[in-house]
Amino acid sequence: MGMGAPQPSTRVERDTLNRWRALTPHDPAQVLRRLRAVENEMAYADERLGPMVRRLRTREYKKEREWRDAALFTYLVGLAQGVDARYLTEEATDYDFVVTWRGEQVQHFCPVQLKELVPEDLNAKATLDDLLHGLKKYGGATRTVLAIKLNRRGRIQLGGLKLPPITFAELWFFWAGAPSTNELFLWGDALTRPRPWSFPYPT
Repeated sequence: MGMGAPQPSTRVERDTLNRWRALTPHDPAQVLRRLRAVENEMAYADERLGPMVRRLRTREYKKEREWRDAALFTYLVGLAQGVDARYLTEEATDYDFVVTWRGEQVQHFCPVQLKELVPEDLNAKATLDDLLHGLKKYGGATRTVLAIKLNRRGRIQLGGLKLPPITFAELWFFWAGAPSTNELFLWGDALTRPRPWSFPYPT
C-alpha cells in the first residue's frame, strides 16, 4: 500500500498515531494458522453448533470473522508489497482495522475499511456494483484504504469493472480459491494500475 510514512499535522492525528503505536500488532500468518486448526476442529464438531456458527456468521462471532478477514488481507498485501505487515485490532467510524509495517526506519500505519460481497445463500440479491455504489455514504476523500472480500463461487471479472467515484485512498479485492487448493488471491490497487497476486494459505 502506498500511503507512505505518517505525517501528523494536527493534535488529533498525533494522538491517533500514538494510540496505534501503543497497540499490539498481530502476525497475520500466525493468526491464520491458528484459525485453520480451529476450523478443522469445528468441521467435526457436534452438528448442534449449526452451519452458521461454524462459518462465524452469527452475531456473537461477527468480530472474530472480521479479524479473520483482517488477517487475510494483511497477509496478502504484505506479501504483495514485500513487507512484514501486521494488523492492529482497532476500529473507528471510517476504518475497521489498521495495517502497520516498518520501512526505511519508519513505522507506517494504514487504516483499512473492510467490506464483503457476501455468499449467495446469505443474500443472493447482493451485487458488487451495488456494494461499490453504496460507498457514497462515506463522504469525502480519505486516507483510508478500502478492502473488499469477494465471497462468491465462480469468477468475478474485475478487469472490466466500471468503478463509480471512490473517495478511498486505494481499493483492493481479495478472496479465497476452492478449499481444496488453499490458494488466496489479491487484486489491486483498482484505482491505479491493478494487478493480480496469488499466494498459498500459510501452513
